Amino acid sequence: MTTIYSKFKKYGIYAVICGSLAACQKSKFAEINTDPEKLATVTPEGQFINAIVQIHSGDFEYYYDYYRTIMLFTELSTANGGNSANFIADNTGNANNRYGYYYTRVGNNLVNIVKLIEAMPAEEQAKRAHEKAIAKLLNIYYAWYVSDINGSIPYSEAFQARYGGTITPKYDTQEALYELWDQELKAIATTLADNSVAQTNYGSSDLYYGGVSAKWLKCANSLRLKIASRLSKVAPEKLRAIATEVLAAGGLFESNADDLQLIAGDKFTEGGNWNPVGFHSSKSLVDFMLANGDPRLRVFYQQNDYSRENFDSAVSQKALPANAVFPNNRYVGAFSSPDAVTAYPGYFRTRKIKNGEGNDQNLDTVSLIQYRLFQPEYTYNGLVGAGHVTFPLLTYADICFLRAELAQKGIAGSDPEGWYYKGVDASIRNYDAMANTARLPDYVAVTEDEIGNYKNSPGVKYTAGNAAGLIASQAFLNYYKMPNEAWAILKRLGMPNATTPLALEVMKASGVVQVIPRRASLNVADETNLNVANNKAALTEMAQNPDFGEGPSDIFGRVWWDKK
Repeated sequence: MTTIYSKFKKYGIYAVICGSLAACQKSKFAEINTDPEKLATVTPEGQFINAIVQIHSGDFEYYYDYYRTIMLFTELSTANGGNSANFIADNTGNANNRYGYYYTRVGNNLVNIVKLIEAMPAEEQAKRAHEKAIAKLLNIYYAWYVSDINGSIPYSEAFQARYGGTITPKYDTQEALYELWDQELKAIATTLADNSVAQTNYGSSDLYYGGVSAKWLKCANSLRLKIASRLSKVAPEKLRAIATEVLAAGGLFESNADDLQLIAGDKFTEGGNWNPVGFHSSKSLVDFMLANGDPRLRVFYQQNDYSRENFDSAVSQKALPANAVFPNNRYVGAFSSPDAVTAYPGYFRTRKIKNGEGNDQNLDTVSLIQYRLFQPEYTYNGLVGAGHVTFPLLTYADICFLRAELAQKGIAGSDPEGWYYKGVDASIRNYDAMANTARLPDYVAVTEDEIGNYKNSPGVKYTAGNAAGLIASQAFLNYYKMPNEAWAILKRLGMPNATTPLALEVMKASGVVQVIPRRASLNVADETNLNVANNKAALTEMAQNPDFGEGPSDIFGRVWWDKK
């Protein structure tokens, strides 16, 4: 699973990381740029922990990419007051922060580790083979995450300038990257399985697995399968070959304890950009979760403001009529469709009362997202939260649903029903753990009976005739804290949709169906950029794809893997 990042904060080490390592980047790396012999003054362990922190500290990504963009058009949440007619176009201009993060905060640190180790004596290199492989694995993960919505990116020649390489790296095509990543992950797994030489490990600097190579080996195999799944439309036979090989070899995630995820400290997300205030639940998800008794409902969303006390106050203060009936259900989702928001103008109406302290309080009928799941420091009733936020990257539940899909489609593996139920079980338990770790207010832990009843509910119980929709629906719910993957499954499978067990709302604005974006608005280098020629060449090559769209800025165009 992870090591708890808060232990680093307890001793002030987070300040050292963000302070002294930032200084490392400005001062020591300045020396490295002019004198590669200075590489030894920066350690692989320091670079590794810095890379992990940088992967997860992107508050602009949460502010723009997740809260205001992806989570809205995937119907994981809705905007305060409802989605406007132009909510998709209005909220994409500041997205795609991952691209800049990779080249300035993540990839550079991970490549530095590889170069540091390669500069060591042969005997020391042999002892650090696992460290080098792990750094490469994490670099592949984040590069894949960037390419996922950007297509061609500099990868094989990137970050080489300070080591005598080019300052104008070529852009690798996405097709070439998928071939390369598969080869690299296969080689990484071979390295991590080789214990013929006693290995140095990252230890406490590895905030995911504590330096345990066996965990990283499972991660390498699982990531290889996960990346290959994106080939289901564009290269199905390649997916079949990789999946068959990976499943035959074994050594994938076996439980939630194998999840690649960071549990950060109680101050990690305290900044304002992490604040998810005002975003509401979506009707499509709430209705499904209510109807089937999904235990994750109270993890994803808050109850609305109509407690018995508030309801009675509203009646006595004439904010509600005297004959109003107390609602037993306090989970109410909001429409995602702009036209539905317009058609039901009273849906977001709030009522004002004087609460028990004599202060004004607005009563909201619609359920908000669970703030502390994203920002555990969020203040409720004057009390600052002290929980820990969980950042999942790749989980056992994810792999279970993927194995169920592959088996159900006859691509590779067997027992789709078994893997489906394992995925449901793992996902519920993982979100229950996240809720407890984040210290959600008044949270009640999930019970075994709840899980059993949910798996037997009409919208969840496995049936062969509806298996594809069931698997996609549950995989999508599992991605609530991984919005990019929720987006990806919609693009890859076209499910869930309006007819699947989890029925998503058809979003319309002025009667026109609103389709989801397919990629980012791509970076176009200006003429002063040293790498402008390679940038232009990459965009020209991508534009040969008939599905590319009307130009680099067309977010409804497609990258290579997202074939129509």
